[in-house]
Amino acid sequence: MSLFDPQQRKENPRLRSAMALFRLAQAIKKMSQMESDPVGLSPVQVQTLLFVYHTRRDVASVGNLAKSIGTTHATAVGIVNGLLAKGLVQKQAKQEDRRITLLQLTESGRDVVAKIEDWGKTLQSAMDHLPDEVLDSFEIGLGAIVSSLQKAGHLVVAEPCHGCVHFRPNVAGSDQPHYCQAIKRYLSFAESQKECPEHAPSCDLGQEKRGGSVER
Repeated sequence: MSLFDPQQRKENPRLRSAMALFRLAQAIKKMSQMESDPVGLSPVQVQTLLFVYHTRRDVASVGNLAKSIGTTHATAVGIVNGLLAKGLVQKQAKQEDRRITLLQLTESGRDVVAKIEDWGKTLQSAMDHLPDEVLDSFEIGLGAIVSSLQKAGHLVVAEPCHGCVHFRPNVAGSDQPHYCQAIKRYLSFAESQKECPEHAPSCDLGQEKRGGSVER
């Protein structure tokens, strides 16, 4: 079966849905380019700046960037080098493992991020007219597709700490009240609000709400 065959699509709702997603991907590619042009960057360069801005600093690495945007490490290095040349990002070796290169925005990079704060608005506006009941079903369906693709290794879903199986909230009474079992480190509230490419959804949010235990 082929989703590109219109006759087969007539008889198969899965093929029709797959073609709809394919067409959406084409439209998103076009809209992304249109919204990137005003700042003189490519869509993938904009994605990289947004990745650095929204990702927790200790995991904002070139390797995680490559996973996040679905490309090879070598390609990610090339993208980063282009932004380095523009003075928008800077690199530094991770203290715990100097083989890992972490990324940070420069002052100029933060200025650009402020200009692209509403990047993706064209896609967002296309959702504004959907009734709530349609949007609820749509979200459930898309979530199932995203989960399937994630399990197959085709994409990485980065999210903040809340809802992660490794997250232990409010286990300390300091300016770093939260704890991450994955990296064995306490986190501030601000850090817990940043995205983490290693987010692992918890099937039992009740444990998270109870605080869980901290392995020391």
